[in-house]
Parts: sequence; structure tokens; C-alpha cells
Amino acid sequence: GEAIRPLSRYETTAILDYANKKNKGTGAPFITESIILRKIELQRQRGRANAQSPLRALKPPSLTSLQLPQQSSAPSAVLDHLRTIQSTRYENSFASRLYGSKPWRTPGLIAVDWETRTPWMNLVDDIHEHYSLAHAEREQPGRIRRPITYTSLQPRHLSQVHDLLIRVFWDGINISDSLKYSPERCTVIATYGHLVVGAALLSSPQETYITYLAVRAGWDNSQLATTMLYHLISLNPHRDITLHVSVNNSAMLLYNRFGFKAEEFIVGFYEDYLSSQSRASKNAFRLRLRR
Repeated sequence: GEAIRPLSRYETTAILDYANKKNKGTGAPFITESIILRKIELQRQRGRANAQSPLRALKPPSLTSLQLPQQSSAPSAVLDHLRTIQSTRYENSFASRLYGSKPWRTPGLIAVDWETRTPWMNLVDDIHEHYSLAHAEREQPGRIRRPITYTSLQPRHLSQVHDLLIRVFWDGINISDSLKYSPERCTVIATYGHLVVGAALLSSPQETYITYLAVRAGWDNSQLATTMLYHLISLNPHRDITLHVSVNNSAMLLYNRFGFKAEEFIVGFYEDYLSSQSRASKNAFRLRLRR
């Protein structure tokens, strides 16, 4: 049937007024009618009392029992996996949605290369793949794909650049002064993550003499030297660029592709730098790129 709602105060008063007028004309009411009228009168009196007492009016009529959530229908394997999660990466976390995630800005950024694959990178991939096949039952460590980044020289690069140049050329090399002479125009450093894998440096924006161009072992034959030289030339337009190179150095082919031409042959140019056991010739060409 239809739900019965309580009478409003207006309806209660109207019914009582109607019953009183009727009883005055007909005499005493029936017993059932008297009981109904008495209940209606009590209801009106309770309504008045609640209206005069705000605390009682605000009191909840009753308490309801708390309904417990139903058991999850997710597979047990999924629930077990969720329970083993110790932490969430920030970029995937709820905190990143609240506070936002700004991309990291690399100081002195020149270029980012996601396509080049070097022998060292391929070797690391082979090692990870071999480990995964040999230990398939173990949890495999996550790997983050990184690009090769080209930036200007930063103070944090100095120790690695010194080590790289000493391995490629000779002892005693210190390029700390390059931080004082427009490093944003005169230096190009190639990094993979935090590892310095190549360096190209000019003496100054005025002289534009290439002092060093080197690539870490295992990262050669991957166009890193070509890319660094390209950016170094692009950062110094409308100026001639010069350098010296050993006559049997394979880098001669690289410089020729960029348009460098031999201007002078110097005998014994590297005698004070190269040891007697070095395979590099102590004679050098002076090259110039005319702009």
C-alpha cells in the first residue's frame, strides 16, 4: 500500500477545528472519534514542545547500524600482488596529482638524443637480457630508458671530464678555466644519465680554437664526436675555427667532412705531450674551418 506520512501542524489544527464545530451542532462525539481527536491533540502538543526546545528538536530520532562492506570479488592473486607493493613512483602517485610533477630542467641543455645506440648500451642490454633468462624465477629489476644528453660544461662534470681527457690524451689536463670563458658557447658535454661520455671544448669565443674533442671508450663509432662538433660549430657562427691534429689521427676524416682544410704541417708539435711509447704521430696538421 501507500506509505502513510505524519500530519503536519496545519493539518492537525484544521482537523481539530472541524471536529469541534461538528460536535457543537450534533452533541457528544462517538468513543472512537474521541480517541482519534485526543491522539491528534497530543501530537500537536508534542510538536509545540519540540519547537520551543531546539536541543530536543535536533536530537536524532534513532540510531542505525553500520553496514559492513562486502568482501572484494577481486582474484586472490591480484590482492596478494597489491599487498606486496612497498612504494609508488612519484609520477604515478596520488601526491603528484595534488602537487603536480614538473619536468626536470637540465642546466645548459643543448640537445637530447633518444635514437643513438652505442656499443656500451648494447652490451648492458645483453647483460640484462642474459640475467633475465638465467634467473627467470627472480623478480626482474626495472630499467629506465635514458637518452644521450648534450649540455654545456657544468661544475659537476669536471672530475669526469678530466679523467676522460687524461685517458685519451695525456696527464696533467685541467679545464676548470673553461667555466669562466662562456661555457655555453665554448663547451659541449655528452652525458648518459650521470656518466660523461664525450667532451668538446673551445679555448674562448674570440680565439675559437678547439682544444679537446674526446669520446669515452665503448661509446665511439656512434656519431657522438660528430654531434658534439656540429653543436660546437653551430654555437659560434661567422667565425673561423682552428685546431691541431696528429697526422695519423683518424679524426682527420671527421674534420674533413665538416670542411676543415690543412693550412700548415708542423714537425714535432706533440713532442712535449706524447710519450715515446705512444702510437700517435708527434707531427701535426693545423686545420681551419673558414666561415
